[in-house]
Amino acid sequence: MRATAQWAHVGTSKDGLTGALALLGSGFRLTENDLLSWKGRRFCISKALDSFIKPRASDCSISATTPCSQLLDPIPYYGEYKGANADGRGPHQGPLGYLMHYMDVMGRASKATRNINDLYYLWSKGLNTMSKSAEDHRTGTEDVPEPKGEGAQPTKKKVLFYKRVRKGFVQYFTAKPVEGDSAKAEGKCKEVTAGHIQENILQKRFWKASQGLNVLEREVYSQIGDKLHEDRKQELESLYEELDKEVFKAVKDSIVEEDEDLLTQAIRAIMEQEAEDNIYSEDHDTSVKPNPARPRKWKQKWGEYVKLSVIERIQNLPAISPNGPDSSFSQNFVDLGKTIKTDLIHVVKHLKPHYPGEFDVCDTYVRHYHSILKSQVEIITEFKLGGKDAHFLLCWVQNLYPNKILKDPALVGHIEEEKLESLLPPHKIRELESIYMPYEVESVREWMQTSLNLEVQRWKEDKEPVKLGDFYHSELHIDIIQSYNGGIQRAVDVSQRMSHNMAPLLGSVLVEILRSYKDLFEDFKEKSQTDRFFRSIVIANINCCRSFRDFVAPHDSSLHSRSKETINSILNAFEELGFDALLQDLFQEQKVHFKKISHGNGLGSQQIMSDIIKLAENFLSLLKTLTPACYKDAIDRIHFHLVKQYVTRLLKKKVSHKNIQQLQALANQVHENADLIRDFFSFHESQATWLNPLIPKLAEIIRLQDVNAIQLEVAALAEDYPDIGKKHIEAVLYIKGNLSRNEVKLIAGVLNSVGRRDNTTPQFFSLMKPS
Repeated sequence: MRATAQWAHVGTSKDGLTGALALLGSGFRLTENDLLSWKGRRFCISKALDSFIKPRASDCSISATTPCSQLLDPIPYYGEYKGANADGRGPHQGPLGYLMHYMDVMGRASKATRNINDLYYLWSKGLNTMSKSAEDHRTGTEDVPEPKGEGAQPTKKKVLFYKRVRKGFVQYFTAKPVEGDSAKAEGKCKEVTAGHIQENILQKRFWKASQGLNVLEREVYSQIGDKLHEDRKQELESLYEELDKEVFKAVKDSIVEEDEDLLTQAIRAIMEQEAEDNIYSEDHDTSVKPNPARPRKWKQKWGEYVKLSVIERIQNLPAISPNGPDSSFSQNFVDLGKTIKTDLIHVVKHLKPHYPGEFDVCDTYVRHYHSILKSQVEIITEFKLGGKDAHFLLCWVQNLYPNKILKDPALVGHIEEEKLESLLPPHKIRELESIYMPYEVESVREWMQTSLNLEVQRWKEDKEPVKLGDFYHSELHIDIIQSYNGGIQRAVDVSQRMSHNMAPLLGSVLVEILRSYKDLFEDFKEKSQTDRFFRSIVIANINCCRSFRDFVAPHDSSLHSRSKETINSILNAFEELGFDALLQDLFQEQKVHFKKISHGNGLGSQQIMSDIIKLAENFLSLLKTLTPACYKDAIDRIHFHLVKQYVTRLLKKKVSHKNIQQLQALANQVHENADLIRDFFSFHESQATWLNPLIPKLAEIIRLQDVNAIQLEVAALAEDYPDIGKKHIEAVLYIKGNLSRNEVKLIAGVLNSVGRRDNTTPQFFSLMKPS
């Protein structure tokens, strides 16, 4: 059985390093017994050196202080060993990767700072651990802690083995060709020269060039005092400048280009230089000889070039100035926003995948874009801004930039927005609001007033209103509502808080305009009744008024409750004016017939009532250009008027009968007239059905002779029509000439004891005064 299966339990034991070494052995087909012997372990290390270290040492860029990043980057940690690519960059997969990965994630080695001497020490320590773990595994004492103290010294055999391993590491890591022996040197150690580095730069192999420069730098600065030192130093720095120029040009151009291979080379070159800086940092091994050329701070320079690329991107856009045309001011900001959004999405999709996390690439770009944008906004606010510009800036700062750009789905999770400063301080926000809000209110008022003036001008021209379908139509409600909603929406574009503050202000403007609308319509009604299209214009405005009412009605309207109440009151008054003007001709014609009811037998005449209803029937054909809701309202108003006029005639005290037969005959006639009224308005779908029982109840009071029965009927009438008073009851009872004064008082007194319902029924009796 192979070690891969046999040692699976070791890989998950408490000592994970033992498992890593076991897997190292499994890659070379070692069995468990092999690994439990010193010979097997020496073979394991030897094979590891042969399969990994030799290929890496062949470029002569490795020394005892070489950073591990040159050995381990890039090393996938799983899979079979597949050798190196032509450029020596990997992939170096295989069992050795397991051990390196384990030490890296456990914090025992760092690719950026550790060198080969450090790695040797850790590996030796790992072999010691493996030795003990293997021995414990064989003897069954794996969990027994190793003795500590003065007596717990490594055996002479183990110490000798560690020295041999170290010697082997150093030999392989620092191997260089023997001078003059070209055959042995070929393929093992290619000398790093300025020509090789120059060629790598020209071929865009920035990472190899960076490695070669590090090696060349160590040689140059280890020969201080040599007469050739200054020449080599100048050559070295010239190569550094050339590489610097190419690498950071790739960084700067990456904001608009998608050459991902070139960017990867640039990033790896920067990381190589950063790793070399770390070797000579203050917190590193003090035994390392100082290098006056370090640190070169390429990572810091990377940040500077990122900033430069952002500045150049913004500078290529048109300059933003509030002194230009309004359209250019806002359009330039829109272009700026599109550029920022596009560039940040490009960073997330095409740049971030190639950067290590330590670069914090997304937030770095965002900070620079944000800083430039912040300075642009601050400069703009120093100018004297108009209301429109103030609104646009408020929208940009409080809505468009944070919500439409930074919170774009492609950027969510990649930007730490909370770390960014506000584009404007609170006092500047308040200053802009104080400019914008009065401007918005006045603008909405002007637009509404202009629309109203145009509507009134059309009235004066005495032209037939336009029709929308079969109904007369006015654009006034559309214009005014759009003006109001536009103001609210522009406030919402800034923030919800702004819309809440703006709503009552614009509500007051709407109230003001509608009150002016009513007054102007009333003036038109008084002065223009003889105009040819007077009735048509009235119908168009009644339809318009209904549209205003529909706008105010919803509960979720932005209008405040107080504004709604005031507007509804104005609209009620407007409709009264409109329907009064519209129906006045009908009511005037009916008035002549109603006067007949007050004389002789007219109170019970079906012919008179039929004539009155026929007039209404003919007039309704003139109302077909009302919208359906307004037409029903007209039917209800005619219904109410007819019942009210008939009841008024009953209460005139023009008729009084003592004869019971006469009273019963009159009661029947009144009932028949009530049926005519009910049938006509039921046919026309009147919604005022609450009027139907009224006349029949009055007829019943006329018919009854028993005082107690009359009292019950009066009580029922008062429950259905709670605004009826004693005077009204006495006027009805006047018809019954056979009742004594005391009986009349007794019957009317029932109202004192009747429990009146809440006044949900519309007013009726309170609108008329009995004779």
